[in-house]
Amino acid sequence: MFNYLPTKIADYTATTLTVTPQQTMTESGERRQIVHEFDDGSVDVVGVSDQSYFTVTLQWTYLPDADCSTILDFWHDTMKANGRKRTFYWQHPTDTKTYVVRFMSPLSKTYTQGMLQGINSCTLRVEGVKA
Repeated sequence: MFNYLPTKIADYTATTLTVTPQQTMTESGERRQIVHEFDDGSVDVVGVSDQSYFTVTLQWTYLPDADCSTILDFWHDTMKANGRKRTFYWQHPTDTKTYVVRFMSPLSKTYTQGMLQGINSCTLRVEGVKA
């Protein structure tokens, strides 16, 4: 991702989200393009933007209380992420780069047999590399 994204400054810059997934982490790269498929099987692609963007999904079997509280604080605090509205810094757990991201999925806590299990997953849109 680092090689394909512009440098940016996040809306919220005071702290960086640093949580590591336990199960899997998926990264998918996209481009803003419109694909037209025709009856004869041909395809025409219209490029809306030459800029790539990435979506990262973090997953956990169990998220420690401290990490769960940190993520929920970023999500709910109007000065931090404010849901999906504001960007913030996130440190990638394997390439150690710091990216500008925003939440792209709602956050849900899971309860099993009366016990809080934490957040199972969250999806981040990676918009740039920290300037």
